[in-house]
Amino acid sequence: MDDSTPIGASVFTTLRWREGRVAWLEAHLKRLRAHAERLGIEWPEDFEERLASSSPTGDGNLCQVKLSRNGQIELTLRSADYPPSPLSAVSHAAPRFTRKAQGTKHAAWTPYSDARTAAENAGVDIALLVHDGAVVDGDRCTPILLDLDGVAYAPSLEGGGIDSITLSILKPAIEAAGIPFRYARLTETLLGRASELIVVGTGVTVAWID
Repeated sequence: MDDSTPIGASVFTTLRWREGRVAWLEAHLKRLRAHAERLGIEWPEDFEERLASSSPTGDGNLCQVKLSRNGQIELTLRSADYPPSPLSAVSHAAPRFTRKAQGTKHAAWTPYSDARTAAENAGVDIALLVHDGAVVDGDRCTPILLDLDGVAYAPSLEGGGIDSITLSILKPAIEAAGIPFRYARLTETLLGRASELIVVGTGVTVAWID
């Protein structure tokens, strides 16, 4: 997926993988199909049967499932490569696309890869993606802020971030623990009130930012 790849050439999702088993498959496929529809990619009627009969290439503990516009399904393994918490972070301009594509996991992924490279070049672990004065996402993760009043905040999807599967799984547990949960613009003012900042995602799992 390079700079010349059309946005709608494919759609993908990445799942945790262990010895042929994956986590939260139903949730990932539901999002994958929703993103495919937004990008105008036809969803094969036999998708799940073909997925079950496909063999992944590579090695690792993450499995990317990619559906191309021509109906091809590809499974690629890679490894998550994060150090133990706490992680370090740097801000980076959030990638922007058309309204239809923004927030989907599409083929033109180079700007997100560039954000990761910028973080690595800065000697940190994570890039926090900023647009219009607010953190809207993270590279390969979703930030959650816990403020001084004990309220948890995650970026609203209106800012252009990806709807996180990991966050959707954790949100009920956060609320069950008695922590109010809100979606909001993570502005500099709100960040200044943070007592903790964590990131969640398929690769990073759950980690806090130093």
